[in-house]
Amino acid sequence: MEDIYIAIEFSKRNESIEAFTEKYLKGFKETNGYYEYPRFRGEIEFETDDYKLMLSYVLQREKSKFRFYFENAANNEVPFAMMFFNGDGSVFLGLGVESPFASKYEQKLRDDFNSSLIMYCYNTPPPDNLTEFKSIIAAK
Repeated sequence: MEDIYIAIEFSKRNESIEAFTEKYLKGFKETNGYYEYPRFRGEIEFETDDYKLMLSYVLQREKSKFRFYFENAANNEVPFAMMFFNGDGSVFLGLGVESPFASKYEQKLRDDFNSSLIMYCYNTPPPDNLTEFKSIIAAK
């Protein structure tokens, strides 16, 4: 299993999440049944059991830190997906891809989002900001 992330800058965040949802998340279910913001930090400002309501709340906050995880056991190529919102306003959109299909989905992400800001993460999450994401890519 390969986790492939594409980094999205704040200015393209909403349109990119919409495109990611339409192109990659069909048939997926969000894995949490309950959401609270902020998670595990301080007093709860907002809570709901509705994924779309929580996504809308997070999108209204420019510098929110939040993570959504998705799964689709029926998908043999991409059984997992992720959306990581970062404190700098960026978002990392991720796919958990079975290894034989990794290059196919890397290219799809590049083409669909017209970006080369792509990183593979092996059993670790990506960094939590765009600057570090870019520096790791540049170092390779």
